[in-house]
Amino acid sequence: MTPVERIYQVLLWLYPAKHRQAYGRLMLQHARDLSRSARQRGRWHLAVLCLRLMIDGIANAFIEHKEAIMNANGTYKPVPWLSVLLAAVPGLWVAFSRRHADVLGPLLLVLGVGYILLFAIGLPAMWWRQRRLPIWGLMFAGALAWFLTYRAGTGLFQQVRLPYIFGWELGVVILNIALATVLFVVLLPRQRLPGSVWVAVGLIGLINVLGAIIYGSIQLGDGFQIGELQQYMMASLALSAEGLMLVAVGLLAARQYGVLALLVVIGGYGYIFLDTDYLFGYPSRDWPGLPLYLVTVSLLYLVLTPVALLRAKTRRGRALAVFVPVVLFLVVRATVPILITGRSLTALRLGDAGMSINVLLTLILAWFLYNHLAVSHEAQYDSLPGR
Repeated sequence: MTPVERIYQVLLWLYPAKHRQAYGRLMLQHARDLSRSARQRGRWHLAVLCLRLMIDGIANAFIEHKEAIMNANGTYKPVPWLSVLLAAVPGLWVAFSRRHADVLGPLLLVLGVGYILLFAIGLPAMWWRQRRLPIWGLMFAGALAWFLTYRAGTGLFQQVRLPYIFGWELGVVILNIALATVLFVVLLPRQRLPGSVWVAVGLIGLINVLGAIIYGSIQLGDGFQIGELQQYMMASLALSAEGLMLVAVGLLAARQYGVLALLVVIGGYGYIFLDTDYLFGYPSRDWPGLPLYLVTVSLLYLVLTPVALLRAKTRRGRALAVFVPVVLFLVVRATVPILITGRSLTALRLGDAGMSINVLLTLILAWFLYNHLAVSHEAQYDSLPGR
């Protein structure tokens, strides 16, 4: 087998399974014909062909996945409104707590305590009866997973006295990676994952490497300081590790709920809304429209997204329900502070941009992985006797 064929055979695993099964042989034969023609022209043409096939293969695989999502004809029964409203409670609590209005204090206290009690009682009860998480508690479960690992990671850093040169994030990174590894190994035994999952993982790593390179080059121009570069790299690594941990925790619900388990990841990133720095940055805190802005972006991500996802009736509808409001939120989060403060777009901080891209790529990873598990589970269920 020629190098071109080997490359293309690997690239085929990036395509949707149905597309690969239908056209895989024809595509491999086409690559074989191109390789034969390029070899006759010389090594340079062969190298150019390999590069072109890699670029085209990745781009076309992305297009095919997009078409598979948009053309999916699977239909689902919308989640009942009671569960939808319960799922939206944490988002409503966060959104209206951003107003800092004293009149809402007692209401928010009752709402928050009531939901925590409901979760504390409902989770064990449903797990005992049905062996699964309640769908209305998935977002809160993600937020709880992040909080517990964050507190445990910072405690680990302090107790074990890890090297401070890397910052407190080192404990968070170690704990999240360890937990994600254990969950992936236990919950994905001997699973052959689709290429799209590995592409998403690779893109997360690539984005963080490129971010570190760009940040380092900027530091070289301003007077290089190794401490600042280490701090940036650890913050990026901590964010990636948190994302992988949230995706791994979501596996606990993915076999029962499929892509609806994305609520675990969405809820895990809810900590972004508890600190104004994540949503607006440090300057211009006296902007009159800031409370309304904070409430709006919180409702967009924490309320509109889960409600639309749980009520969607098709796979395409679920994809739109997640990625349209999330992308809109990430764009607003990056651009509004710049527009309000009157700064140029070059003022967009590299860390903020990296965080937004990491959040989006983590949700894409979760989408591909949970969808794969749901399809595999449905196939096994349909193959049982009597089905």
